[in-house]
Amino acid sequence: MAPLAWAVVLAAVPGSDYAPAAPVAAAPVTPMTVCEVLRDLPAETGKTVAVLGRYSYRVNGGNWVSEDTCGTPAPGQPPGPTAEFWMTVDRNAPRLPDDYELDAPALHRKLAEMQRHTTLAKFRFGTPDYDRWAVVWGRIEPRKSDETPKAAANLFYRGEGTIYYITQ
Repeated sequence: MAPLAWAVVLAAVPGSDYAPAAPVAAAPVTPMTVCEVLRDLPAETGKTVAVLGRYSYRVNGGNWVSEDTCGTPAPGQPPGPTAEFWMTVDRNAPRLPDDYELDAPALHRKLAEMQRHTTLAKFRFGTPDYDRWAVVWGRIEPRKSDETPKAAANLFYRGEGTIYYITQ
């Protein structure tokens, strides 16, 4: 008999101590920094990730998530790719899980480290909303060779509902 059938039989027996296990909540999601994703971009390509970085928005320039630097290259090594992902709204991008929860201690630790080498822009005009700390839920895809080489990859996301702005 199949295991599911046995569970039904045992649950129906009077006096049985059998009780089905309660659903287990998903573990909190540990965000990855832009630089962490870039360290092994081929392994992260096509995967759903929560990316932590400086979220930038410009009316005529689009949206991106970035870091200023991923560290200095070893002597004699060329600099790595630009620590930046262009963001593209895509209705086929991953949905947030119903039980989405960020790993708060990891988020705070990674954000503190990132703030040592990445800053938010200061604007004489407009609003500070142009640059903010955020975690974006989406899918990483490499940029096509004919696209602007400024960013290392694209981050496809479903829209504003998948961006978690961090306030301090």
